[in-house]
Amino acid sequence: LISLALKYNLKEILPHAFKRLISARINDISDEEFCAVGSIVWNTMFKVKERLDVHCRIIACEAPPMVHAGTCTKQKLCEDDWKQLWWNGMGRFLLDRRNPQPYKDAVERFEKLDIRQINLDCWKAVLYIVKAHSAFDHERKLITCTADDLVKYLIVEPNFEDFGCLVH
Repeated sequence: LISLALKYNLKEILPHAFKRLISARINDISDEEFCAVGSIVWNTMFKVKERLDVHCRIIACEAPPMVHAGTCTKQKLCEDDWKQLWWNGMGRFLLDRRNPQPYKDAVERFEKLDIRQINLDCWKAVLYIVKAHSAFDHERKLITCTADDLVKYLIVEPNFEDFGCLVH
């Protein structure tokens, strides 16, 4: 799709195609596809993938802050179990290179874990934050802005006003 968007100056297709390219596994891309896209797109894609990988590692290692409910009587224990659950659950789901999981799938698996000593009301509150996907808004924004920048840089629309000067 990217090569077609570049060849025919299709501004509407390039962002969608770039988003799909970002989610693709690099080893699944054929040599023909690699050659058809061009070095600017590949260089950009590799840089975006690296930034997203770093961001994912940060998210995996930093649990969202626990918001304790009024019913929570053991806040220290609740907090400690929350951090442990985040690292052993979400951290593992996001960082496991043998079975990489997108955030949405990791959250679905994370919900099913044993919450141990976490207060149920605290769990519901923090899970609401986790499900809001705000941690990965950065991913969506980075991909969208980068795709838009590629459109501006690579797809140049002809200026038909220039042609009017040539014909008298």
